[in-house]
Amino acid sequence: MRIYRISLSLIVLVGLLVECSGQFESSSFNLTGLAATTPFARDYQSLSVNPANLDLETGYDQKTTLGLFDLTASLYTELLTKQQLMNGFTSKTRAQPLSFSEQMAKVDELTMKPTVIDADLLTIGASFRSEKIGAFAFTMRERFDFYSRLDRTLTELLWLGNQSSYFDSLIVQAASGADSIIARPENFDLSQYNILSAFISSAQALSSQELLGNTAIGFSWLQEFNFGYGKRVIKNDNFEFHVGVSAKYLLGQGIIEINGQKREAFSALSPLLNPFAASEQNPSSLPSDASRLKPVGHGFGLDIGGTFLFKKHFLINAAINDIGQMQWNGNVFELGTGKVTGFDEVGIETLDVNSVLNTFNGMDALLNWKGSQSHITRLNTTARLGFGFEELQKFRIGFDVIAPMNDNQANIQQAAFNAGLEVSPWPWIHLQVGLSDGGNYGRRMPAGITFTVHEGAYEMGVATRDLLTYFNDDNPTLSVALGFLRFRF
Repeated sequence: MRIYRISLSLIVLVGLLVECSGQFESSSFNLTGLAATTPFARDYQSLSVNPANLDLETGYDQKTTLGLFDLTASLYTELLTKQQLMNGFTSKTRAQPLSFSEQMAKVDELTMKPTVIDADLLTIGASFRSEKIGAFAFTMRERFDFYSRLDRTLTELLWLGNQSSYFDSLIVQAASGADSIIARPENFDLSQYNILSAFISSAQALSSQELLGNTAIGFSWLQEFNFGYGKRVIKNDNFEFHVGVSAKYLLGQGIIEINGQKREAFSALSPLLNPFAASEQNPSSLPSDASRLKPVGHGFGLDIGGTFLFKKHFLINAAINDIGQMQWNGNVFELGTGKVTGFDEVGIETLDVNSVLNTFNGMDALLNWKGSQSHITRLNTTARLGFGFEELQKFRIGFDVIAPMNDNQANIQQAAFNAGLEVSPWPWIHLQVGLSDGGNYGRRMPAGITFTVHEGAYEMGVATRDLLTYFNDDNPTLSVALGFLRFRF
């Protein structure tokens, strides 16, 4: 089915061609460099972090905050060095043909190596705080997550196609032009054969589910509308306790979940991502004239949190985010049954986009997909615990841990630990540095700089999730966090 070729092309283009790598960090250019965001997020930036922080003091007199078009994006890989990654972005490098030995080397490089992309665009965020009634906030954002880890057999089939050792028999073309069937030689030399196709007996073949092995692939693109409320409920000379809750409505533009351990997979993509998904055999197919950004899923989520403030400087807080689910009811496909017995394609011959797309145009035979009416998934639920000390607008130091609460493929795969420091040598400049480990990434050193002028009325800044990338070559994290339109009044 065509759904597979588009989904697979998406996976390969993002996870293999770009050769880069669940999201747990939201767009906050003035917090990214601090790493430990749980204790220190304020106003609308508390949403999706800890809504109990909404009613905390900011150190500024203004009660209303507005932010527009904050962007945070990260790309992480254990597959390539920084220089190899940068070379991979040039069309000249990608267009070079790959030899069989180079294809085999790619298989070795890519097998079970995590690839991660996170992107978060805050379109608008706004909050209002009142001493009597508490704080209200709203955000609208785009959330993009990708995670991929491919098992050896599937990786080899993607890169080698009919040259893969999975197949034990070949259909080859002799010099005379006649076709013949031969057993795959033990010492395989591609230059000696013109392979037309490859196959394996049904008794030896793997099913689509078995072929996945330990493969884990998660992709999601969500549009989020988040409404939050936070309130201080206890206050005395030494102690404050704040609670908060936020509710979010989510529209889904696309999702791919492939879980090899559970032997299951499904996909739902909007016409923009999958323009060929319409099928009379699929009860959930969208009309052929549907908008290119027609959502294929919708859902609801809930965030809850609590914050303790001691002596006006010490913070302890906790939150659970993204409690809820999505229902996908447009262009839904699930992994079917059936064995993979034959294959005609040659695999990836070069690293240019056209080669990849052409290679996967005929890969419907690799996995069997069937149309489905709908599919329900849980949101990427996470738990947060934070500790911090702050002298508002002068000094901050803190720690937090973020842990996954389900095994969604687009969620973080292990707990993330973060520590950070912020110093403000002058009221208008804030310097941040942190240390992070775990999550979907390796060890990182976030850093950032934020400028605040007119006593907090305007704020802008830039940050990175890994300063070490600029000094080390291995395991790079290419990232940026930008914000130029943040106002208080």
